[in-house]
Amino acid sequence: MTQWPDKEGQKTIYNNVSGDASPDRYYFGMVILSCTVATYGLLSNSTAVVIGAMLIAPLMGPILGGALAVATNSNPLLKMSAKAEALGAVTAVVLAALLTLVLPSAELTPEVLARTTPTILDLVVALASGAAGTYAMCVKPQGATLPGVAIATALMPPLCVVGIGLAKQNFSVVSGAFLLFLANMIAINVAAIAMFELAGFSRDSCHDGTCKTGDAKKTTYRMLYPVVLLIVISIPLAFIMYKTYSHANIEKVIKTSLIESLEAIAPHSTLISTDYREQDNRYQVDAAFRTTKIIMPENIRQMENLLELRLGKPVGVSADVVLVQKVNDKTNIDTFQALLPKVKEKEIVEVVRSSTPEEVIDSVLQEKLALLPNSKLEDYTLEYRKGEGTYKVTVKISSASPVDDKLSKTIQNILEERLKRRVEVNIESKAIQNNPAAPQKSNGSLLYEEPK
Repeated sequence: MTQWPDKEGQKTIYNNVSGDASPDRYYFGMVILSCTVATYGLLSNSTAVVIGAMLIAPLMGPILGGALAVATNSNPLLKMSAKAEALGAVTAVVLAALLTLVLPSAELTPEVLARTTPTILDLVVALASGAAGTYAMCVKPQGATLPGVAIATALMPPLCVVGIGLAKQNFSVVSGAFLLFLANMIAINVAAIAMFELAGFSRDSCHDGTCKTGDAKKTTYRMLYPVVLLIVISIPLAFIMYKTYSHANIEKVIKTSLIESLEAIAPHSTLISTDYREQDNRYQVDAAFRTTKIIMPENIRQMENLLELRLGKPVGVSADVVLVQKVNDKTNIDTFQALLPKVKEKEIVEVVRSSTPEEVIDSVLQEKLALLPNSKLEDYTLEYRKGEGTYKVTVKISSASPVDDKLSKTIQNILEERLKRRVEVNIESKAIQNNPAAPQKSNGSLLYEEPK
């Protein structure tokens, strides 16, 4: 069973925490030194130097002081801790900005960028680290746990990144790093308050070296504020985490689809890199291939077709192609021999889109259904509602498997992008087997209005 500190132990812990939370010369000296080490460690992309700065940074002291002040209802300690943390944070940000301006050629390194996209996981890490540090302080005050907590939660590096972002006038970096610092600080504070509460500090409050019975109701009321802050800070962190995982999932789909397309078009090919951006309800993918085959516009269209089916939106692919020769003692795959004698201006092909709505619709339907196994386009009807500026397309297909709503939405998005009109798509699917069941219907939804 956990042996929590007695009154004498609580008095010792209170005095130690109060000393670490004091904004004296030693405190500011360590802030300046640790900030200098952290800033240049971040700008030089040195993980070891950044870890060293975490170990000597004194910012953990005022946070634990504030937590103990809440648990013990000590207003003097709370004011002193808040003053120390605020002044220390401002000092670190200003100093980091000045140090960055001294090196105008400094770039935003991976160590800097890694602290600009905090997620809910950072909050969980800070909660666990704060609880571990406070627990160790109460149970084994002479233990060496706090340095590990300082490394896990990283209070000084995010503040330095805020200063670096200000110097570079990059406010997305500033906001992301400051959010990480706030999340770490609030989470450590909440975890420490909870551990001090379990250790009995709220029952036997200590002030200025003396302990007395505390007011439990008042402590509970004051604990409500950091918990509310924790919930509030969790909202943007959860949103950032969702965006991060969504971006990673889209990247995975793009890479997988391009690799599959390359394997079908040119088996001896390699996908070097990919990047994408989303604008105007459309994905633009930039890729680089290493291949033994000349990639033609129709091959790019094959890739776009597969990506459109999987992403559900119009996709444009632009590729940088590196031609290579593959040779061994038995075979020689040399693209250059076939390419160089035939370089003519007429080989530059421009992909021309169909001009009439019927041709556009037929082309899109044929492309998308070609990717579905055992599916066939039976017929389609086209109706144009002049007053609404809307095309209504009813598609009849036969398929061996059910058709989900994603197909109709994908076709609708592609048609709206090609026709520059609002489009409604209804798909009636009939099973290839002799099935008397009624046809399935899948209705598309309107995504954007006709451009003016």
